[in-house]
Amino acid sequence: RVRGDGPGRTIDAGTQLALPLPLPAAPPLPALGAWDAMIADYRTTGIATATHPVALLRGELDAQGAVGTAAFAGLSHGQKVRVGGLVVARQRPGTAKGIVFMLLEDEAGTINLIVSPELYDRHRLAVRTEPLVLADGIFERHPMSGGQVNVVVRRIWALEAPERPRALIKDFSPLDLAELERAGAADSPGREAVGADELAPTGADDGDELAPTGTDDGDFRAVAPAVMSFGQGRRR
Repeated sequence: RVRGDGPGRTIDAGTQLALPLPLPAAPPLPALGAWDAMIADYRTTGIATATHPVALLRGELDAQGAVGTAAFAGLSHGQKVRVGGLVVARQRPGTAKGIVFMLLEDEAGTINLIVSPELYDRHRLAVRTEPLVLADGIFERHPMSGGQVNVVVRRIWALEAPERPRALIKDFSPLDLAELERAGAADSPGREAVGADELAPTGADDGDELAPTGTDDGDFRAVAPAVMSFGQGRRR
């Protein structure tokens, strides 16, 4: 041990003393939008108390002609309708002959969906795995059931989040082919290597494409609350 710079202070030999290095400024970070803030709430606490996910998607839903639960009072029995929302419950009772009942939720209320066995077979992934869905169907309000509202689904699909981050995917296959050609030429005397420029098609940059990242931080699928699923029996 060696004596430190203060009275009675000692430090272990070989200890790196603190250096007077300046601290860099904090890096600029993008502002947290409403959608990202909602995702962060679900990721950390499992709930979002500030804004319902469907409220943030209302502009997209309106653009696609979807009707919210707040407007159900103006709909007529038998009318064609498009609805969307967050899946909160799913049932497939053994006594319902394969019919699936889904309960959607938007910022104002809930929506009952009735999915036939044939439709379930065609859109199984959307029915079983998507947390946010859009559905086309027939609006039902039977007086004998006390005004209970249902939508008999004719088509159902995933409702995508707005401005979903997309990753740039670049095609490097011409370079890979060139490397293979060079390796083959080295193994085969008298064979001429082909350069990457000769293999690359005209306008190779046009081959770049944008593709969804699938598991990016803004994907609601990664943080969506668990769906209540019961009465499934042996058929799922």
